[in-house]
Amino acid sequence: MRSATPNVVGCGNNIVNGCHEYNSLKNQSGCTPVLEYQFESVQVEFNYICDDAKKVKNTITVQTFGVLVGAAVFGQFSDSFGRRKALIISCVGNAIFNLISSYSPDLSFFIIWRTIAGVFAGGITVVQMVYMVENIPRHHRMWIQNSITWSPNLILFPYVAYLAHDWRTLCVVISAASVLSFFALMLLEESPRWLVQKGNLEEARRLIIKIRKIDRLYLEEFEEQLDDVLKIEAEKLARSSKKTKKYTFIHLFCTWKMIAQTMTFIIGIICTTFIVYALMYNMEKLSGSLYWNSAAIGASRWIVNILVSIADYKLHWFGRKLINILSMTFTLISLGVMAGYMYTGHGGSVVAIGTTVAIAMCSQLFIAKYLMVNELYPTAVRNLAVSAVSTMSRIGSMFSPQLFYLIDIAEWIPYAVLVGFQLVDLIIFCIFIPETKGVHLENHLPPKHKRIFGKRS
Repeated sequence: MRSATPNVVGCGNNIVNGCHEYNSLKNQSGCTPVLEYQFESVQVEFNYICDDAKKVKNTITVQTFGVLVGAAVFGQFSDSFGRRKALIISCVGNAIFNLISSYSPDLSFFIIWRTIAGVFAGGITVVQMVYMVENIPRHHRMWIQNSITWSPNLILFPYVAYLAHDWRTLCVVISAASVLSFFALMLLEESPRWLVQKGNLEEARRLIIKIRKIDRLYLEEFEEQLDDVLKIEAEKLARSSKKTKKYTFIHLFCTWKMIAQTMTFIIGIICTTFIVYALMYNMEKLSGSLYWNSAAIGASRWIVNILVSIADYKLHWFGRKLINILSMTFTLISLGVMAGYMYTGHGGSVVAIGTTVAIAMCSQLFIAKYLMVNELYPTAVRNLAVSAVSTMSRIGSMFSPQLFYLIDIAEWIPYAVLVGFQLVDLIIFCIFIPETKGVHLENHLPPKHKRIFGKRS
């Protein structure tokens, strides 16, 4: 919304049809542009129109770099100092710098404050799913993540943007939402799995008993069983190292199998984010209301999420891998149809429908891929794995705003490029990633004798 490009409909008292006529009149008389827009974006206020509008699109690359940095930093921070602490700091930082950005006097200051806010947004993105997975039973992970996710926000956010009407007010609203998240986190506890991994067994014991009592599943013999489990974990920790082991991103590549899986997830998430954000950043070109188009995409994503949630919960054979393959196949078909229609010189409603389908399917890809990363990697490096995938995903979103510049050559080329990205993702995913539905979460890395680096790792 904040980077929505306005249409130039006049130059002074003269009506113009597009940027070419406007530039001609401006060069002759230096007239003031007359803009038509649905949302008062940064381009509108600071008068970045026509070719200059690309400058604002390009700032998205810089802002996304901040998210990339945040995903890397807070992934390591979360594994070292705790999930909850990382989320609290991220929410506070996001609130402060979104509020500061609302007072930006020009585009340069806007880029600076939004990039810093992006660092903290990256922290929220990378830690929140790990925190959720470690606190929710495995049979409920998919449906909860699908029901409470980004899709409902896409339905509500256009209405909030409509009421805000301009980007400054919208920044303030986002800041307020982060403050509410901060207060919600203050009511929650640290992840018991992380506490066990760090050897804080007494605190983990207290929280697990508290959770069982809240869920009304507590029995007197439960504490004895829990003590036995924690004793086993303590022995594993004692055997693994005489001192606390600090894991880094290199441990995601400590076996040939982990190398293949890590690279597959990284390439796949880059492809998915590139597709989604390339289509999202070009939404103002679709016919109809910007708000209704955004809400329709959000609704379609949520409907798909709910259907997948029901299937995942009711059907044992409907696993994570099948969800990924189906989502990628539907995305591939919709992108191919759009490329074909644009090649023949048509588009219109077909492009709008195809964009909605592709973004809805990619929403499911985000959820399923991240959930598989959480289920596949052990607790010792789980947040590092999510952080690595989330960090690399920003490469796709960093360069996606520039994809549709290829329209200057031919309108079908951007869609053909997206077809290629999705095809690569589908092939390597089918080869290297196993099913993870219903698996027990591992706590420890493979033993040293199974690692490529041996004792050196």
